[in-house]
This record gives sequence, C-alpha cells and structure tokens, in this order.
Amino acid sequence: MRFSWQKVTQTAQSVLFGPLLSPLRPGNVVLFHIGRSGSTVLGDMLQQHTRIFWDGEIYRSILPTGAANHDPGGDPIAYVRRRMRQAGQRYYGFEVKFFHLQQLNKTLAAYVDDLERLGFDHFVILERENYLRKIVSSLIAHETGKFHQRKAAAAQAHQVTINVEQVRIDRDEKPLLAFLHDYQAQFVELERLLQARRMLKLSYEADIAADPQLAYRKVCEFLNIAAKPVDVRYVKTNPYPLPDLVANFGEVAQVLAGTPFAWMLEEER
Repeated sequence: MRFSWQKVTQTAQSVLFGPLLSPLRPGNVVLFHIGRSGSTVLGDMLQQHTRIFWDGEIYRSILPTGAANHDPGGDPIAYVRRRMRQAGQRYYGFEVKFFHLQQLNKTLAAYVDDLERLGFDHFVILERENYLRKIVSSLIAHETGKFHQRKAAAAQAHQVTINVEQVRIDRDEKPLLAFLHDYQAQFVELERLLQARRMLKLSYEADIAADPQLAYRKVCEFLNIAAKPVDVRYVKTNPYPLPDLVANFGEVAQVLAGTPFAWMLEEER
C-alpha cells in the first residue's frame, strides 16, 4: 500500500479538530444494506469527497464475539455519537446492515428513531434486488477470504455449494428460502419506516452494477453538494453467471421454483 502524507494529515485533523467543528456539520447520512451490494465501491467514492467523512461499517469492531460477550461495544447509538464528532464541518456518513442491529439487540424501528434524534436527516437504502446473488457472493467471500476486488486485478471464478437447508452467513444459520424472505421483509419494513423521512433508495442492479458513478452522483445530489471527480477503485468480485458459481445450481433451482424468488436464477450479473 502506498504511503500518503495527505491521508495522515486528514486523519490527524479529524481527530484534533473534528470535535470542535462538529456543531458546524451540515448533516448526517446513514446507508442501510445487506452486504455484497456495491457498498464498498460507493463508500470509497464518497470517502474521496472533501465534504463527506465516510466512516464505513462502524459496528464490525463492536459486534459480539461469543455467547459470553453479548454487547462489547455498549449502546450502538452512543457509539455513533462518539464517532461522528470526527467529521468536523463535513457530512458524517456510515453504513449499517440489518444483522448488525440484530446482533446489538436493536429493532429497526427503534434504531431509526434514535438516529433521527441524534441528528441523522438523510437515510439511504441500497438494495441488491437479487438476494440470491448476495448469498452466493457472501459464501464465496468467506471461502476465499477475498471480500473486495481492486481494479488492477482480474476476478477469478470460484464455485460454492449452497446447503439449501442451512445457509451460514452474516452470523446466522437458516434455510435458503428463510434468508430470502427475511431480506425482503427487512427492506419492506425499512422503506415503510422512512416514508415520512428524507430517503434515497438505490438499487445495486440499476445504480452500481454498470456504473458506480451513478449511485455516487445520486448521493451527492441527495446531500445537495456538487459531485466532485472521484476514482472508481473497486470492481465486481464475481462477474460470472450463477451456474458457473453454484455447484448444485439444479438443487437451488428446485428450491426456488414456484416462489417469488425464482427469477433470481436467471440473473447473470
């Protein structure tokens, strides 16, 4: 990794002066997603913008690590409050997944209310409509240990077998169909909760897959700031048809047949 004095200077300024300038912050934004949805490439572009302090998935470091450690990070809202002070005069933004809240014993409704009271006035939903592709991507990432793909490297195809009766991802274990139904229900609930709030809904398929700059520009417009030039530094990790990635594709097709999720088998990207 190339050393950058500019990055070190920006970090030092955030730590030293961020808390003093935080009352001048223009606003706060939270991004909800389920992972493997283009959040890394979008977050990286937002982080490059001089008017945004993008904090990423902040809860990863405080999630419980075992049965005897239920809440190592304390109150998730208090944790956000501490971190957002670093933003100074910039927008503060971070990401959260549904399973993070489950692990931290926080309901989605209570969490949205708490964020609003904390001063969050912009809510972004990033949905990967093909939940099956998300699950496949998660399984591949856990097997290979490769969660992100830089532009300089070529993505390699890796095949996985889906245990349709017991999928193990996101610190949970349940049947494939249960995961699909839960993702759908969670997005429906979130959109209902945000109807009366300032909300931007993004789709991985429509706004990121072909050109991540589209999602970036939409977020900048949502925040009412100019979309400054940024680099797209990440690419798709699994740009292959599902039959090439799933060893038991036929079995998965049988499970999804006749369900609202059957169409996901035909998506190639």
